[in-house]
Amino acid sequence: MRGGRAHSGGRAGPAESRMDRKQERPALSSRAVGSALCEGVAAERCGGAGLAALPCAMRHLPYFCRGEVVKGFGRGSKELGIPTANFSEQVVESFPPDISTGIYYGWACVGNGDVHKMVLSIGWNPFYRNTKKSVETHIIHTFKEDFYGEILSIVIVGYIRPEKNFDSLEALISAIQEDIEEAKRQLDLAEHLKLKEDNFFHLPEGKIVNNH
Repeated sequence: MRGGRAHSGGRAGPAESRMDRKQERPALSSRAVGSALCEGVAAERCGGAGLAALPCAMRHLPYFCRGEVVKGFGRGSKELGIPTANFSEQVVESFPPDISTGIYYGWACVGNGDVHKMVLSIGWNPFYRNTKKSVETHIIHTFKEDFYGEILSIVIVGYIRPEKNFDSLEALISAIQEDIEEAKRQLDLAEHLKLKEDNFFHLPEGKIVNNH
């Protein structure tokens, strides 16, 4: 999909991941986010393995990260019809080692453009049997062109479900569409909408590429 190179921000390291920002303002409590997460979600999507993964997923949220968009596997648009933006291995490795793999939702911004809803996967994509962990963001917006090389800023707000394999490509696409609809619902909640206006999305002018 559409991804990019790591960006050095206020913290040392290859990518600017902003867990420390939770000390600067009141963070969403895991209870508040967790209750919103499960509201309206089918039992099979939020139960079993999903509930077991919640503690590791929620303890790091909201999670702030930015990096350059790099070329990924090339199947988001071609096979799934759901384009994704990929972060580099450096950015992926900067994520907390104990964060749960699975499907998340949040906010995303390319360059200094508008902030859009997004759904994101962290893990190995069992259907495709990836050998390397990836972080792939589907921005719920139609872009006129690819944005490889752009700076993608994301705030991960909530957890939807764990990774799982599927019997067919059609079943995978159906699950992703359900994830997208769930992300839309959750991000309309007041406690999640406020993160759309976070100053993290105001990228310094020198970091803007191609005016996105």
